[in-house]
Amino acid sequence: MHVFSSKEHLCLFFFLLLFTNLQLSAVDILVKATSRDDYIRPIKSDGEFAEESYTFCKGKYYPYEYEKPEDIIRFEEVAFALKEELTKNNYVNANDPMEADCILVVHWGQTNSGHEYESFTEFSDDSDDPFDALSIFDEYEAANKSKENAKIIGATGLYAMHVYSLKRQQLEEASRYDRYFVNVVAISIDEIRKRPKGAKMPIPLWTLQLSLPTGRAKPEEAFGTLAKTAGLYSGESLANADFIREKEKRGIVRIGKLKFIDTIEDSNAEYEEWVDLQSSQQTPYLKKIGIN
Repeated sequence: MHVFSSKEHLCLFFFLLLFTNLQLSAVDILVKATSRDDYIRPIKSDGEFAEESYTFCKGKYYPYEYEKPEDIIRFEEVAFALKEELTKNNYVNANDPMEADCILVVHWGQTNSGHEYESFTEFSDDSDDPFDALSIFDEYEAANKSKENAKIIGATGLYAMHVYSLKRQQLEEASRYDRYFVNVVAISIDEIRKRPKGAKMPIPLWTLQLSLPTGRAKPEEAFGTLAKTAGLYSGESLANADFIREKEKRGIVRIGKLKFIDTIEDSNAEYEEWVDLQSSQQTPYLKKIGIN
């Protein structure tokens, strides 16, 4: 039987360390997609999903701790990018909010770093309703910043994993460091209208939590990439939160240099017209049904 020398042990240790770091750095976008058991999208004769219409609702913006005013990504920019990509999955932005099938509540921003020594043990989520559409990502009573981040980016599944598993290490790392994120919550407008006065919001049809490391791209590029990912996973349900690799089919997203701001500038007239429409039609409508 071969007995490893101290030198061989040291080499093996550094190899495993390098391998783990490569594994952790090879993944970028973290995706958590959930949908209600009774949410089933109709399929047309050609195999494509039937169109579903929606209107946007501005959720909560999470700024970076040291953010400068010029670095802020506006809700309209994020929503416009989402609109372009959701269309590819047959989710269509309704020109008239009165005719929309659902409302998409969009939360976005950046998590702030935790500390390497913060523990992930003894976690509990005491929220009454984890699917409360408007407050699902609101202030969260967490023992530390990393745990708060874990909820924001959909990484709380790590607590059920073996403490030394690679997946848990990846989720812990994602929760400890700065990430851009976009979270989308889809709620049936028909169910909103029918809910008793003073009752909580209906359980969402589906939710989507997407994030990627801030060091991988500029904010405008990062949010453009997250929008592309939303187009792929909207309305879907994954067993667990998972990372998308650049060359993985499910990730389609070749995390290339998507010029988010350029996209807006190239279609500036369309963008401005769309923003005006949101202000003139959607905001009054959301107030009318008790959302905003």
